[in-house]
Amino acid sequence: MSNTASATLRRLVAMAMLDFAARSTLRERRENVVNPRELPRVGPISNPIHDFYGEYTDLSGKRLLCIGFTEDELRQYVARYGPARITMLTNWVDHADAKIKNFPLVIGDITQKTEFADDSFDSILTLSVLEHLSDVRAAFQEMVRLLKRGGEMLHMFGPAWSCAYGHHIYADSSDPLLNFSLWDMPAHMHLLCSPDEIKRFYRDQGYPDTIGDTVLHWYYDTPIINREFYDEYIRIMSDQCFQIDKMHLMYNELPRGHLALLRKLHPGRNDFSTYGGRYRLVIRK
Repeated sequence: MSNTASATLRRLVAMAMLDFAARSTLRERRENVVNPRELPRVGPISNPIHDFYGEYTDLSGKRLLCIGFTEDELRQYVARYGPARITMLTNWVDHADAKIKNFPLVIGDITQKTEFADDSFDSILTLSVLEHLSDVRAAFQEMVRLLKRGGEMLHMFGPAWSCAYGHHIYADSSDPLLNFSLWDMPAHMHLLCSPDEIKRFYRDQGYPDTIGDTVLHWYYDTPIINREFYDEYIRIMSDQCFQIDKMHLMYNELPRGHLALLRKLHPGRNDFSTYGGRYRLVIRK
């Protein structure tokens, strides 16, 4: 083997090892790093506004595919802007999204090829969907297929797995330590603490051990969210098929030392403050 070929092989092996390390489950990689009690409480996210679709573009007269909306949300955030047609897509047949009565409803998975023809829509709108997709990149590829040239995507999503509340735990809606959306949990406990530390934290708060197991299930096992870091979303949206036309971030301000620790323990990841946001992408094809 030539020196050039040998060097190339070594680089490929090194890259494969880094990729494996980055993708290894957090259960396997995490050691006893931080006591959850030492983690900051960063409070509510900024900019938690859902109604932005009509501010970012003109929806009047357009053919829309909407994903992740209830009927009330379609009326409140979309229909009032006068689109020509609204079609609803959902993959969760037992969810409120599937109870649409006054708009065409299709059951399908946006991460797979759907029943729609190429170039069927002028705009695709999603509401709190991207974080739930099993394959974000495949979903974007399918949305590109469905949109006409020069069409647009309008996304509102959060949380990204890498944010302070990225675990998306919703085990008890009234309990601030069991509901991420009450914004009072130790920041990034799911990325910085071992499973034993997490269970001990809840035990020390007076919870039974079964609650610790429930928390770990929500963090690492539930299939209702993906575990993509925010950096990956940005990489996908920066593909040559897209032009990010507008964006407005939801985020938490993080203490400098806390951010440095996250970056040290998760090499190659940089953004741990962004929860998600609102985005308009123009399609090039």
